[in-house]
Amino acid sequence: MNCGRFLPNWYLEKIKIKKLKILKIFIIMFFIVDLILIDMIMINRSKINTINDETNEKIILLKANADEKAKLHSSNTETLNTFLKFEEDVYKNIDFKSLNIEKRNIDIKFNINPVDFAAFIKKIEDANKFNITYVNDSHKDNSPSARSDDNSSEIRLQLK
Repeated sequence: MNCGRFLPNWYLEKIKIKKLKILKIFIIMFFIVDLILIDMIMINRSKINTINDETNEKIILLKANADEKAKLHSSNTETLNTFLKFEEDVYKNIDFKSLNIEKRNIDIKFNINPVDFAAFIKKIEDANKFNITYVNDSHKDNSPSARSDDNSSEIRLQLK
């Protein structure tokens, strides 16, 4: 009874012990809730990382598909572009036996006299859009055996 209160010491001790028990229970509950929240954050972080990784993989896959489609589209139009360049610059008044255009390469077989053949090659060189990779002129030797064979000349071009 030294507090100025009129309560016995045993009762004050009992209240103090009760408050300490409540404080301990509150601290234990706080730690349990804290551990649960930390665990939930860790689980959610791993889920977020997993979802992020899956999303990145899908984005990479979609970009690869888009690049593949763009490459396929460009390779499909490359032959057409080569033909259009050839028609625009070279393909005038010449009777071709066969014309094979594949991507950037052009194989031409035709019957033409030597003067026109030289003019044709000059025209290709002047256009400066094709590299001549192969020339086979059957008119270069004017022997009768060469004339009796197929007098077709052959030339291979490649788009620059």
